[in-house]
Amino acid sequence: MTSRRLLSGIAAIAIFVAGALSACGGTTVFDAPDPSACASGHGCPMAVCACTDGSVILDTTCESGSCRPSEQVCPERCEPYGGAARSFESFDDEVPIPACDTFCARLGANGCELGCDTLFSQCLAPGACSAEAAGFWKCVVTEGVMTCEDNYVRVEGCDATTMGICNKI
Repeated sequence: MTSRRLLSGIAAIAIFVAGALSACGGTTVFDAPDPSACASGHGCPMAVCACTDGSVILDTTCESGSCRPSEQVCPERCEPYGGAARSFESFDDEVPIPACDTFCARLGANGCELGCDTLFSQCLAPGACSAEAAGFWKCVVTEGVMTCEDNYVRVEGCDATTMGICNKI
């Protein structure tokens, strides 16, 4: 009877571990600094949130292994900054941004421990970009004041009315 209980306990642990490993694209959610965050390669879009105080929040839409719409992510992220004015999201977790290398380096220099992995799985060179979106990302990359808070990026000093996502090649 004792060996049966032991085997039963081992089976329960194996099922728990297998379930944990299936979350967030095959990696355990506890690989990320925040237990509700997802590891790189999660497949979820990046949310871009304009807050009413003029700042912009960049964050992944992945939470606890599931993709959430930016309309749900942005009100939560912008709450401390006067609420969300508007939001949109990338198509998936491969995001085309002008000057990707500089953008990712700035994230690291501004205390974002995971760098670009905080937001998406891969930063791509854009194929096409509207003038407004190109201007917005140029500001974010070169002039915006970036801070990392609770695994999201807050950008101040860039015109949020012109924000947009560029197209992939």
